[in-house]
Amino acid sequence: MAKDKCPECEVGSPAWMTTFSDLMSLLLCFFVLIVSMSKIVERDFWVAAGSLRGAFGVMTADPAIISLENTPLPTLKNIQRAIIDKSVSNMQDFIESKNLGESVKVVVEDKGVALTISAPVLFEKGRAEMNPDSYPLLEEVFKIARGWPNVIRVEGHTDNTRIAGGEYDSNWDLSFARALSVVRFAIDFSKIHPSRLAPVAYGQYRPVADNATAEGRAKNRRIELFMEYKKETEDPFM
Repeated sequence: MAKDKCPECEVGSPAWMTTFSDLMSLLLCFFVLIVSMSKIVERDFWVAAGSLRGAFGVMTADPAIISLENTPLPTLKNIQRAIIDKSVSNMQDFIESKNLGESVKVVVEDKGVALTISAPVLFEKGRAEMNPDSYPLLEEVFKIARGWPNVIRVEGHTDNTRIAGGEYDSNWDLSFARALSVVRFAIDFSKIHPSRLAPVAYGQYRPVADNATAEGRAKNRRIELFMEYKKETEDPFM
């Protein structure tokens, strides 16, 4: 007696595969939604990552302990520093492209970014109205401040040459008027909130060079901006 022939296989995937695929897609969407709504705790993340590496045989000891002890956790300062370093690099490229290397100095410090601008770049002698030619420079400067919510201290400095007549009674008055002009630019053109800006006047009382020489006095006539980092206890993005 001849054996019954096997029924011919249907073309394509079996019907149950469609239902199974739909189920897997729904589960994937569900877990993606959960992850998107969750908040990653850095310590737990590194513990889980270490355990996963250990499961695949990458480590022989306790992976969680190794991860916590030897893997540097990302801190607020490190996050800010990465953002700031990129912004500072862009600004330094701009300064070099405009041949302002002798007039504008940028220093990244532990507490923030310090920037010094020679007064003649921004103002005419004895005046506090900003030179429109300096607007592109300040716009580039304040791009750094947009990357994170910091406090920006704008300091006005002068030499010790006595002011005779004119609009301002003293170097102190002139230094404050200049600092205030920079603050107003930041508010009006760079759209930085006033609560983040602090104009400060030092006049002739914090020189960086000897006022006995013309070169020293030129160095003392300056605007200094200090953009401090947020504290470790504060949210860097709030």
